[in-house]
Amino acid sequence: MLKRIAVTGGSGSPERGVGATIVKALSQQGYKVVNLDIQPPRQSVGEFRHVDLTHYGDTFACLSGCDAVVHLAANANPDRDHFTGAQRFHTNTLAAYNVFQAAIAQGMKKIVWASSETVLGWPFDKHVPPVIPTNDDDPAIPTGSYGISKAVTETLAEHLFRMHQIPIIGLRLSNVFYDIPGHETGYDKLPAAWQKPETKKVNLWGYVDHRDVAQAVNKALQADIRAARNFTIAAADTCMQQTNQELIDLCFAGTNLREGTGPHDTLIGIDRAKAELNYKPNHSWRDYI
Repeated sequence: MLKRIAVTGGSGSPERGVGATIVKALSQQGYKVVNLDIQPPRQSVGEFRHVDLTHYGDTFACLSGCDAVVHLAANANPDRDHFTGAQRFHTNTLAAYNVFQAAIAQGMKKIVWASSETVLGWPFDKHVPPVIPTNDDDPAIPTGSYGISKAVTETLAEHLFRMHQIPIIGLRLSNVFYDIPGHETGYDKLPAAWQKPETKKVNLWGYVDHRDVAQAVNKALQADIRAARNFTIAAADTCMQQTNQELIDLCFAGTNLREGTGPHDTLIGIDRAKAELNYKPNHSWRDYI
């Protein structure tokens, strides 16, 4: 039974604070949560341990005493040049390796980690999909250092599971949104995008509520999955008022809509998460605007 959960990146930043949401949600579920971060927490929930995840000894020591780890910490900034891209890839892959390896060495029962929708083809203005919604069986086709670091980590997870048989569940998170007015990705920002839907085509108009991310993490911790397995986590709908066919006609002429897709259903598919994790998105922008 899992009792003490380490969460890397649990402090979160004011702009991308999903780590704080997850720490709070897991604590409310009765877990003892250990927040591992290079930044101090913005809430007094759980235990905090300062860590540099690029240092293996530091990582190993800070994971001590935990039954499972939720690895969120990463540099998710966009590539501005090849120098920053190289550093981002180095940081993300090294931190993931250190966390996974230390968790395995300490006999943890499960690893859950934040992969990304970017492995599916983001930005989709460079890769025009032949058919949507996407499917988690589609091959990974990342186009930037962040997405490539996530795709490489998915492969790393497969090898480590093969070697050690510890379940490693990757959650391919969509663009995280918040019910907080004025937030960088608050729902109140969406109406402006409805006038220019092409500005959101880079991730097929996908999004996910921060509380549904926490739900997915909790479901992944509980799931009886003995594999290295990846799941797209998104809202049930797109973030747009327009129908899917209207969006496709405007931005992806020639792309086909999978049979059975509703007029506003998400275009980054969550079928695997619904079937295997019992993931059920509870929040939509329509509840707040």
